[in-house]
Amino acid sequence: MRHLTRRSVLAASAGMAVGLAACSGGEGVDGEVQDRIDSPGDNVITDTANPQVVKEKATLTFMSGRPPTTADDWNQVACARKAEEITNLHIDWGLVPQEGVGEKRNLQLASGDYPGVLYRTGVGSGDIVKYANQGVFVALDQLIDEYMPNFRAVMEKNDGVRDAITFPDGKIYTLPQVYDSEFAAMRHPKKLWVRQDWLDDFGMSVPESIEEFEAYLREAVGGKDKAVGLSNNGVGSLVEALLGTFEVGNHGPDVGNVDLDPETGRIRFYPAADGYRDMLEVLGRWYGDGLIIEDLFSIDAKSVNALGSEGRVAATTTHAPVGFFGDEEGGKYAPVPPLKRDPGDPTPTWNVVRPEVPTIGNFVMTDHCEDPVAVARWMDFWYGDEGATAFFLGVEGESYQEQDGRLELIPEVIKDKTIDEALKPYALYLGGGYPGYATEDWVRSIETSDQAMEAVELLTEHDIDDVWSAFTFTEEESQFLSTTGNDINKYASEGRSSFVTGDRAITDWDGYVQQFDQMGMEEYLAIHQAAYDRRQG
Repeated sequence: MRHLTRRSVLAASAGMAVGLAACSGGEGVDGEVQDRIDSPGDNVITDTANPQVVKEKATLTFMSGRPPTTADDWNQVACARKAEEITNLHIDWGLVPQEGVGEKRNLQLASGDYPGVLYRTGVGSGDIVKYANQGVFVALDQLIDEYMPNFRAVMEKNDGVRDAITFPDGKIYTLPQVYDSEFAAMRHPKKLWVRQDWLDDFGMSVPESIEEFEAYLREAVGGKDKAVGLSNNGVGSLVEALLGTFEVGNHGPDVGNVDLDPETGRIRFYPAADGYRDMLEVLGRWYGDGLIIEDLFSIDAKSVNALGSEGRVAATTTHAPVGFFGDEEGGKYAPVPPLKRDPGDPTPTWNVVRPEVPTIGNFVMTDHCEDPVAVARWMDFWYGDEGATAFFLGVEGESYQEQDGRLELIPEVIKDKTIDEALKPYALYLGGGYPGYATEDWVRSIETSDQAMEAVELLTEHDIDDVWSAFTFTEEESQFLSTTGNDINKYASEGRSSFVTGDRAITDWDGYVQQFDQMGMEEYLAIHQAAYDRRQG
């Protein structure tokens, strides 16, 4: 077996190489790597119409973050075996438990002893630009143009992809997780749910306003034995469900704490907006009156699910209750439309919509990659129909079959199991945070269940028009955001919690807002405005 693994490199010589690369003009590819791209070697098949990537079997060496929901050995997973059979490439995955992969990745990058590919390791935007500037991370533009027709087709179909992965220098250093623009199921994560059977008992309809929702919670908590009110593990998804109601977060949740000020058309830090204050005042009233689960800030998801399976949860935000509370109790929930602030208002927008690119940084190529063309062609396989179907469903006849023109999991495979349990021997997407392409043609998950789709159909007509993916920043901007910016976001998060619990009175709002200015809000906004302006062109 031939190996495309990197040669041993001493840390000192790696550091020297990095230094030289950093002085190479910032083209994103140093001379040696460029030679490997321009002259891929006799073993590599450069014809992209041929799914086989190399003539003689070869090995690629990665570092990969392994989510706990995936198999212990990825080379025993059906889709990986299929990919090896088709491409003739064996992957030495270098699996690291997901919770520790970031630390190990950073240590290896600092030492100079790192592999040619970092796969599902969650490299942050700031680190991408930092190591790109040092010549460690390789610009992928030429490889995409010449050797990745499947990924090019994905970008052409989904307008937001190129913007999401293009860095301020105009180059692409990472391959993304992509949700097809028409795949509403994946782009609508957590929805708001209430128990339909309890509504029937109370003679109520599904709430359409804050007032009606609050009235339902009061009836449930006061009238049902051992009932808990609005229940989640943390306040974040509750806030997201009300963003449209209070006219903040108007470009979706993935861009963080900024949106566009509707009055000025410029970037706004919305946790300091009046609408956000009004939302926290409502949540604080509900929490103080016992309408929100008491241990909101300490309970874990498993415990919330247990309460739901016992039939005690009045309302929640989740993908679909049947997936977490079980069919019997979970099936009793109905989706709630975007809540009106006042009963006579028009229905507001629904702002919890994921962008076409929910994550980047889960595929980067380093300057230690022995054969960039082979890696690019292997990665392109997963963005095509055949590879993506295998990535999400496994192998036809083993884990899925065609039924009435639609790909469905084989009943025997999923019997008495969750989807994650059933697909563990077959698929690699489990746990999320992958480079790949999700469409309604080949994703079968709790997000595509009948109950989830009922909610999606209710919400999509109210979706915001322009959903932003996370911005990319320069190295200098990233340094500010990773320090002062983090402090600002932390202060906002702490303030949100304290206003909801009542530890801080809402009458202290002005003092809370003034503190942001003292922390560096002017530069924070300027950096995000610059990132927005770059994206607008």
